[in-house]
Amino acid sequence: MKRSVWIILGIAFFLVCLVVATPAWIVRDIIVKQQPAMAVGNVTGRVWRGELDVVQFQGITLSGIRWTLNPLGLISGVPLAIAVNEPVQGEGDVGIGSEQTLQLRNVNVEGQLARLLNAMNFPSMGFDGGISLALQEATVNATGCISIVGTMTLNALSGDIEGVDSIAPVTASLSCENKRIVLAIDENNAAKVRGTVRISVNGQMNGQLMLSPAPATPLFNSLTQFMGRPANGKDFILRL
Repeated sequence: MKRSVWIILGIAFFLVCLVVATPAWIVRDIIVKQQPAMAVGNVTGRVWRGELDVVQFQGITLSGIRWTLNPLGLISGVPLAIAVNEPVQGEGDVGIGSEQTLQLRNVNVEGQLARLLNAMNFPSMGFDGGISLALQEATVNATGCISIVGTMTLNALSGDIEGVDSIAPVTASLSCENKRIVLAIDENNAAKVRGTVRISVNGQMNGQLMLSPAPATPLFNSLTQFMGRPANGKDFILRL
């Protein structure tokens, strides 16, 4: 009995030493092999803890990436705890699934709207503000969104349009539809912004937003100036 215990402890010790000593480029090679659509830059560190200078996936460039290996995460399929510095600050658990899918769990992100839009090659059109993202889970691949559960919140908004700062905060729930990410906007906000926006893997966006700010407010007057007075006198419709 004692001999078997020592054998198990010896094997466990060997595996720990192997993980600690193995260079981080092994992780890079595994990622590239499992995710050919992902471009990965230089790596430093070891398998259990390392850094990536840049990663590109689905048109988004991330930099300043650090990871820590979580052996318990192997059970749930997300063995890497990831932290990102640019263009947003975030952290979450990541893994490679079957059929070249990328698995995300417990992701929390904070950042600025303009920087994120620029990273996604979307024009910011002079708007900026604070955003936050909370994902319970998500599965994506090179063709788009497979599944996603979470919320995105526009915490603040600024721009050249008078009254635009009164729009935030605005929250949208996230889901997938035909490989596209779908944002369903909750109308429980000051300007009664609501609607649905769909974003495809190549960055194309379509949908419809409706805004119903209180009459005679700066936002109502600005929208009237740019879009004309609404037909029903209250609802401004923006088609994407």
